Amino acid sequence: MRKVLVFLVLFGLGFFAGAYVFQTYFRPQHAAPPVVSEQDPSRTALLRTIESPAPAEPPPTSFETMLRTAAARISPAVVNVDITGEVRIRNPFFGDMRREVAGKGSGVIISSDGYVVTNNHVVRIGREVAREITVTLADGRRFRASVLGTDSQNDIALLKINARNLPAATLGDSDQLRVGDWVIAVGNPFGLGNTVTAGIVSAINRQVEDARLPSGLIQTDAAINQGNSGGALADSRGRLVGINTAIFSPVGANVGIGFAIPINRVRAIIREILEHGSIGQAWMGISYGDINDPALRQILAQEFPGVQFPRNGIFIGDVSLNSPAAAAGIQPGDVITEINQRPIRSTDQVQELIRRSRPGQKITLKVWREGRTFTVELTLGVRPEGL
Repeated sequence: MRKVLVFLVLFGLGFFAGAYVFQTYFRPQHAAPPVVSEQDPSRTALLRTIESPAPAEPPPTSFETMLRTAAARISPAVVNVDITGEVRIRNPFFGDMRREVAGKGSGVIISSDGYVVTNNHVVRIGREVAREITVTLADGRRFRASVLGTDSQNDIALLKINARNLPAATLGDSDQLRVGDWVIAVGNPFGLGNTVTAGIVSAINRQVEDARLPSGLIQTDAAINQGNSGGALADSRGRLVGINTAIFSPVGANVGIGFAIPINRVRAIIREILEHGSIGQAWMGISYGDINDPALRQILAQEFPGVQFPRNGIFIGDVSLNSPAAAAGIQPGDVITEINQRPIRSTDQVQELIRRSRPGQKITLKVWREGRTFTVELTLGVRPEGL
């Protein structure tokens, strides 16, 4: 019995000794919560700042509301235009080779049943219309598009997609624009997706010294970059007033000088496309000036004293080699006074007449040369790429 009591006492002492050692040396340690030192008030202030709710803001100003409303109205009608096609590469060793290329641009839905306007250069690869054109709506839907017609001189193309009940832009009146009016540009810069930028009308009826651009453009400082071509220029009420077409930039990106084709001209071009199809491809192969221009008449008077040039017409400054004009016998120094028996009053009249003509069409010219007049027939050619 005594041995049993001794065993129990020793067992109890061992148990309590083991428990003490375990609790002292092996018990899991729980990290104490961080305590912000009262010696560092900046940390306390930071915690209060990041945990404080945002302060109440006053309602948007009328200016902010105007831009938001304009963007909300026009943006659903702006689409992305993706093209795929082939270019021919001349190789002196392996002959002609073809390489597939792709491009991106923008467009604007102008009717709920699927008519989309964009730039002519957006839908072309070189001189050819792209093999495949895909239009992506703001809501993500994608459609194959067909080209109903183009105007190369005004850089406009009309597309059609098979869809109904689309969000169409409200067409404004570009003749009512004034320098200083607020406008927004919406498009697909660098393939990022629809983007809105804002600015003002910097100039109207702008003439750019670039043969590839039409005259009478809207100039704006709203940011327009690569991929914005064919997108919308909208007024402060979200109405479509222009189709973005080009930028002036020494670096290839926006520097605050962008150009758009006035929507009133686009209206007229669409009517012509629906009636005639592609226009603006015809070419004579001449450079010319208005014979009524005082500066030109002064030069002619100095170079050809005593010669009585016609009062109206276009003075031919140069004739391209192998051009329709060269084939018809037109020479530098000639003055064209009539086209198709219509008296010529200005260079704009000639440009519009040729724009409405077709390659292969024959026109009749009345020509003045060194005091005599004669009539020639000229067959219009196809405008070369890059002109």
